[in-house]
This record gives sequence, C-alpha cells and structure tokens, in this order.
Amino acid sequence: MNKNILFSLLFLIILCGCHQSTSVKNTSPANDSIQKYLALAGNDTLPFDKRIKYNDKALSFVDLERNDSLKIRTLYNISYKYYELNKNKCLKRTSQTLLMLSKKKNDSTGLGYANRILGLYYMGKSDNEKAIEHLFTAKKIFNSQKNESYVNRVTLDILLTQSYACDYLGSNKTAFELLKNNVAKRDLRIKYFCYNTIANNLSGLKLHSKSIEYYLKAEKNSSNKSQRYTLYNNIAHEYINLKKHQNAIYYLSKILSSKSNKKKFPNEYAIAESLFAFNEIESKNSTKVLELIRDADSILSVTNSLNGYNYNLINFSKLYSIKGDTTKAIYFAKKALMVSESYKNPTDILLSLTQLIKIDKKNAHENGLKYIKVNDSLQLKERSFRDKFAQMQFETNEINQQKEDALRQKAIVVAIAITILIISILIFIISRQRLKQKELILKQVEQKANEEIFQLMLVQKAKEEEARQHEKKRIGRDLHDGVMNRLASTRLNLSLLSISRDDQTIENCLNHIRDIQNIEKEIRNIAHDLSQDSLYDLDSFEPLLNNLLSNLNQTNITLFKLEINPDFNWIKLSSNKRMNLLRIIQEAGNNIIKYAKAQKATISFLMDDKNAYLLIVDNGIGFKKGAVQKGIGIKNMKLRVKIMKGKFNLTSKHNLGTKINISIPLDEE
Repeated sequence: MNKNILFSLLFLIILCGCHQSTSVKNTSPANDSIQKYLALAGNDTLPFDKRIKYNDKALSFVDLERNDSLKIRTLYNISYKYYELNKNKCLKRTSQTLLMLSKKKNDSTGLGYANRILGLYYMGKSDNEKAIEHLFTAKKIFNSQKNESYVNRVTLDILLTQSYACDYLGSNKTAFELLKNNVAKRDLRIKYFCYNTIANNLSGLKLHSKSIEYYLKAEKNSSNKSQRYTLYNNIAHEYINLKKHQNAIYYLSKILSSKSNKKKFPNEYAIAESLFAFNEIESKNSTKVLELIRDADSILSVTNSLNGYNYNLINFSKLYSIKGDTTKAIYFAKKALMVSESYKNPTDILLSLTQLIKIDKKNAHENGLKYIKVNDSLQLKERSFRDKFAQMQFETNEINQQKEDALRQKAIVVAIAITILIISILIFIISRQRLKQKELILKQVEQKANEEIFQLMLVQKAKEEEARQHEKKRIGRDLHDGVMNRLASTRLNLSLLSISRDDQTIENCLNHIRDIQNIEKEIRNIAHDLSQDSLYDLDSFEPLLNNLLSNLNQTNITLFKLEINPDFNWIKLSSNKRMNLLRIIQEAGNNIIKYAKAQKATISFLMDDKNAYLLIVDNGIGFKKGAVQKGIGIKNMKLRVKIMKGKFNLTSKHNLGTKINISIPLDEE
C-alpha cells in the first residue's frame, strides 16, 4: 500500500513538472486514448509547443495502479517522445519512474527500456560517461533476450554518444561494425543513421570532402524529406568549410526554395537560413544576411532545438562584427556562449569562446584562459570517456565470451551425447544383425541337417526296396525251385494211384501225402515272409504325408484332407524336392492351425508332363492386405520353392480363406 502511494505521489510530481501553464482542453477520458495523443506528439508538422502538450496529455492517461508490460511500454514511448522534443526535465522523471516500475515488476524488458532512456537523457546533458554506462546496460539486457531490433537501436545510441564525446574514430568503428552485422538485412534506417554519423565524425576530423561522400551515401538511404533536408544542411556546411560557396548555395536552395518548408520543416528551414547567412558572411557578402539570421532565430528559439540555435547567435555576432557594432557582436557572442554552456557541449563552448576572443579584445586574456580550461577539460573528458568505453566494451566482450564458452561447452556435451547415442544405436543394430545372422545360419544348418536326414531316409528306403526286391526274387526262386518242384513231384507220384492201387503203391502215396504237410509249412513260411515285407510300404513318401496330416488333425482345430491324383508319380521328383514339399506342407499346416481359424483345409497333388503342382486351400479368415508378405514362414516357403526353381503364388481375402499354388518342374529322366 505504501509503495502505491509513493508511486502515485511520484507520478503527480512528474505531471506537475511536465505540464506548462497553458493547458490542452480537457476532454472525457472515454474519448481520449494514449495512442492518439502519442501520435499527435510525434506529428512533426504540428507546432513544437503543441506536440509537448499532447505528450503531457498522453502521460496524464497512464494508469499508475496497473503495473503491467503494456504500461511499461507506454511509459517508454512517452519518455522517448520527451527525448525527441528535447524536454530533458520530463525525460529524466519519466525514465526514473520507468526504472522503478520495471524493478518492482522484475521486468527485464522494462529495465532495458529504462536504461536506454536514461542513457539518452545523460547524452543530452553531455554526461557521456553515464550515458554510455546506461546504454551498455540496456544493450546487455536486449542481447540476453536476443532482441536484435533493440540491440541495433541502442548501438546507434552508443555510436552517437561516442561522436558527442569527440571519440570520432571509435564512433566510426562502432558504425562500421553495425553496418557489417546488418549488411544482409538492408535496413535503410540503420544505414542512414550510420552513414550520417560517420560523415559528422569525418567533419569533426576536418575531413570535409570525405564527409560529403558519406552524407551522399546517407541520402541514398533516407526515407523522408526531413532526413534529406538535414543532410542538405550538413553537406552545405561542409562546402562552406571547403570555401565552395556556390555548392553550398545549391544544397541550401533545395530547402529554402519552397516557403511551405518553413511550416512543414521549421527546424531544418531555420538551420538552412542560418547556414545561408553564414555562407554569405564567409563569402564577404552580407546583403540580406540580417533578415535571414533574425528569421532563423525566431524559429529556433521556439522549437527549442539543440541543433543550430547557438550557431545562429554566433552568426549574429559575426555580422555585427563586420558592420563594426562591437557591442552587439559581443552581446550575441556571450549569448551564444551561455546557450552552449546550457547544452553542456564543450565543442560548442569552444566555438563560442573563439568568436568572443576575436571581438572582445578587452577580455581576450580572460576568455583565452577559459578556452584553455574548457579545451583541457574536453581532452580529459575525451580520454576518460574512451577509458570508460573501453572498460564497458571489455566487460561486454567478456560476458559475450563467457556466453560463447557456455554455448560451446553445451554444444560439446550435446555432440558427445549424440555420438554416444549413435554409437549405442550402431552397437544395437550390429548386435541385432549378428543375432539374425546366427539365427539364419542355424536355420540353414537345420535345413541342411533335415535335408541330409531325409536324403539318408530315402537312401535307406532305396536299400530297403532293393532288399525287398531281392527277397521277392528269393521267394520266387524258393516257390519255383522248392514248392513247385515238390508239388510237381508229389502230383506225379500220386498219379500212380490211377495206374496201380496195390498196397505198396498206396503206402508210397501216403508218404507223399504226408510230405504235402511239409510243403504247406514251406508255403506258410513264404506267406509269413510276404506279410512282413508289406509293412515296409507304410514308410514310403505317401505314408509320410498321411502321418503328417494325421498329426495335424490331432489338434482338433482344422480337418486336413490329402488328395493325390492317381497319375501322380513320385519318382519324377527328387528326394530333395519331396523333402521341401513335405516342409512346405508342414509350415502351411502349422500356419493354418495358428492363424487361419479354418474348419477345413485341403492339400492336393497334381502332375502334368512338365510340372508337379501342390495346392493348399483353407476356409479361414485370410490375411489383411499388406501383411501377407511379412511372415517368416511364408518367406521360408518362397525360399524353398525358389531353391526348387518353381513358382509360388499366394492369394487371400478377408474372411474368404487362403490359397497357395506351387508349381515344381519335374526331374529329367
């Protein structure tokens, strides 16, 4: 509560200090706005005193109870207008209020604004060391916020302060660095300001021709008549210093040729009149000079311009000196000195003292000593300012270096982290690839082992078949050589009964009849051997298929049915191909049980002159589109078909089942 009262009292003091006795008509706050009065205060076509009153009016509408960013920004705009209007007293108070409010709210942007305005205030008071301190503080704040626009603005203020402190070379260095940093942006405002200040600095170094060159560069980047007229006055002043009076008249005439400029651009017009008078005096032509100087004086005394009023008073002094009116010449020289001292500008004070020394012979010694004192003080201030600037620049560079080091360290940490992450990812990928390679090798080894087992099984079957054929031949021989011969012998012996039936013959025949029992035993043994051989048929390829389907059907999920065309000849397929077909059926069967949710599935074998065909059909849920080619099992099926130089085709529709068509070329006989 106490703080609010303090701020309210401070605000009332500001208003009392800034308002003049003449007031603007009061209007309803509902119909007024701060932005409206700020716009009027910035309108340079209005009379100078009215612009000040409009800015005062804008200040009166600021709500002190609200301490927010909008209010801080508004106070900044009002303060800057006071700077443009040369109202240093109001400028100081509003800037101090702005600083206090920003500190209270802990608003870094507001602190940047406040320090910039205070820097401009001290620059206007020629306290350049304090000015540069506040401006560097503002620049640090805006730099930390990466607010490039305000960094550039404050840099412009800094190089102008350097120029006012007679640090012309340092000011030019700052200007060229700013131009270099903004070369890609093509900001006309920055270029205009930099080139104009560089030209002013070159003028201070007595490099008048070079100064004109940069004024012309500034003209190319000017954006309005006010800027161009300021440049024309500056160029004319340089031509006067070069004793090129006609060139000076050419540029001054661009301003003075239009009487409307007196109202639209009073300050520029008055300076042009003063310079024209100065040019006439320097060229020894004093006709109508007094009229020009008086007209310029009437304008400059009203506009409260810091630029030109004291110079115009010196012109008065020079003119009256030429006319021999020493009293008036001394009067205007002293008045010029007084105005220059109020500006606290040592350069202008020295210029006024130089004129006073020339015409006031009586006090020449006293004024000479004063000149020496001011000049020595100026040199000390210049050195002190350069030291202060170097210190501030060093501190800023040190902070920037620390930031760069911090950013560099951060970049290194990030780079290391990224490198570690990349290495970890690579290690993971390589490990996974190695694992996959191992899995693939194991699968290949397994496949090779399976094929070798199947090959051995087929070789074994071939041997069994060979043994079976050998056994058949043996049985055939036994039947032919043994049973058949004995039966034939018995038949012949028994046929004797048809010839003779005596006891001896009957007795012999009975022996042969008893021998038939032995033949029966021999036939029984051969039959027993044949029944054992039939068991080997179960181990052929077809029984292997039947056994596989029997195992699949034991799941009670899907009923598998095997269909083999009667014309199908397994001999036309190598053992390798049979093994691969068996594995494909096994893989397909497992997939149907696991994923298809089919009630039934049919496995069919067909054959034509060139190819054998395997068709596997189920009535399951099918595959979703895009997922068909992703399964490892399907990839293995394709690989087996590819090894057999066959063709593989899979078709599936959602809820309509799946169909696998495989064609394998037959082995050449």
